[in-house]
Amino acid sequence: MTLPLAERLALERSGPNVFRGFAPDIGGARIFGGAAVGQALLAAYETVEARVCHSLHCYFIHPGNPAEPVFYEVTRSRDGGAFATRHVSAVQDGRPILEMLASFQRPAPGFEHQATLPDAPDPATLGDDDQRGAAVGIQLRNVRLPRPGWTEEVQPPHHQTWLRSALPLGPELRHHQAALAYASDFPQLPTIVQPHPVTWSTPGFQVASLDHAIWFHRPFDFTGWHLCDMDTPSSSDERGLSRATVFAQDGTVVATVLQEAMIRLRAPRG
Repeated sequence: MTLPLAERLALERSGPNVFRGFAPDIGGARIFGGAAVGQALLAAYETVEARVCHSLHCYFIHPGNPAEPVFYEVTRSRDGGAFATRHVSAVQDGRPILEMLASFQRPAPGFEHQATLPDAPDPATLGDDDQRGAAVGIQLRNVRLPRPGWTEEVQPPHHQTWLRSALPLGPELRHHQAALAYASDFPQLPTIVQPHPVTWSTPGFQVASLDHAIWFHRPFDFTGWHLCDMDTPSSSDERGLSRATVFAQDGTVVATVLQEAMIRLRAPRG
């Protein structure tokens, strides 16, 4: 039975500002980066009241072991009238695997404008072609196949993926934000790779996430389909950047995501 992602990311309190959790095991020897981001966000939420996360910035420091617990240590950096800031260190075996700064705001009305939903096929016309999120109930439907990273064909620096939680997340916005944070990590690296004639199995090819940032613009229900519209504006010095605008199916802009990755091709040892 597949448990909802909100349950898989759940934390237990180990101290006033320390929380313990296990990352969902989706295969592989390392903790999936999106899991650490989602759990760090939930840990920060446990230390704020009446505020909503509007941005987070993460650095991936060391790979984590999915068989071992992770301790999320929260520093209450600031509590202002409208904004609060939290620093979260995700620690495993005595060393940090992720560092996060997150900012929270009391909801308030203000100026409004947003981008327009780009052209994309309806998700109902596409299939679940990426099963990496299936173990936690995340559905991923790529607009173009084959997916980036699975072909050496050079492709334009733009990609679109529909994503959502197929399982309930409950009424609290924090769980929908954590699920989006989790899911948003899946399509970024492939988008960075696609302008280059390599695949995941190319000899000497190495790629890994360096950092991950999200701005949450409006409340949303992540059990509905969301379009992750991505481009990769630059790769240089063994680093590549992906940026994404996330739209609800009705066209509402709910988030912006940026990720930088190490991307390198080392000559095979002879």
